[in-house]
Amino acid sequence: MLSLMAVVATVGSLVLLGCPGDKDHDNPATASDLNNRSFSFSSGKAFNPALTNMPTVLSFSNNATNFALQATVQNVVRTATGTYDLDSCTLAVGNSTNPTTGGSDFPAGTGPQPNDIIDLSICDFDSTNNSLTVFDGTATITGVSRAVN
Repeated sequence: MLSLMAVVATVGSLVLLGCPGDKDHDNPATASDLNNRSFSFSSGKAFNPALTNMPTVLSFSNNATNFALQATVQNVVRTATGTYDLDSCTLAVGNSTNPTTGGSDFPAGTGPQPNDIIDLSICDFDSTNNSLTVFDGTATITGVSRAVN
């Protein structure tokens, strides 16, 4: 009986407090939420540990099936590009060292590499603030949106 009460109390707490990463106005991101938008993050930690505390921009195109991730590393703007799977919230970096053809030009140890899979367990879009919150299992970061030209 005591364990049943503990389960009820735990479930009740989750209902009242919500799950980690959920906010009042957040919803799973849709293609229309992301397409032709860029999100500026003060830290790219959820995308790659080397981008911790580094300003990072994540952009989506082609009905949110393609992405570009940019950060300045060693005074050079570096880019990783590839495909985005909306259903699984996964960024798959292309296999090239040329981001123009799908890949990454981040030097080893400084950001995403060719063929990296960036698995984000939460991708919530807040339409009130035009922001995207992502969670990779260790870090939650929120980026503010702007339209892509």
